[in-house]
Amino acid sequence: MSSYSITRHKFLSSKEARQLHLVSKKLARKDMACNRTTWVTRHLLVNLAFHTGLRVSEIAALKVGDLYFNGKENYLIVQRGKGGKSRTVYLDSEIVNHVKHFIAMKQKWKQPADATAPLLAGRGGAHFATSALQYSFKKALEEANLPMHYSIHSARHTYATLLLARSKNIRFVQRQLGHASLSMTSLYADVLPEQNQRLAEAILK
Repeated sequence: MSSYSITRHKFLSSKEARQLHLVSKKLARKDMACNRTTWVTRHLLVNLAFHTGLRVSEIAALKVGDLYFNGKENYLIVQRGKGGKSRTVYLDSEIVNHVKHFIAMKQKWKQPADATAPLLAGRGGAHFATSALQYSFKKALEEANLPMHYSIHSARHTYATLLLARSKNIRFVQRQLGHASLSMTSLYADVLPEQNQRLAEAILK
């Protein structure tokens, strides 16, 4: 039996996640004004990680044609997830709008934005290596003055923890994450860290 557990140091609090987003957004705007792509791309990476729960390899492999936005249903297709399995991941309106804006920026930068093009492209228009995305996420953490023990996989843990706490729908979370078993998803069935003190104080009421 696996002893794997989701401990507090593996995911960011809502406050930390928001701080990382705001710092990345601020620097993306500065780069955009100077026609630089680094932080514009990094900001989308941060948002994708926190709004989709994708593994870093899944983010790296995303193509523009894997995204489906029709208003009623907005989702992306992970073509080859863990174990080579595909899955559908539904998207909230914030990340949909961000992705649409980013694709428009790719066109402005004269980068390929057709269905076969990588969503996040490195030099020469090729897919980023997973190591490059991991490094980029670490740079965002550094700029946001957040603990450096976090990684891009911490964003997946954060997404799962928040989604389960707010939706109360463990099977939906399982499908979004691509877990083979419900027991793995159940590891996220914990209270949000910012709720801990409030719950502890409840004994006095």
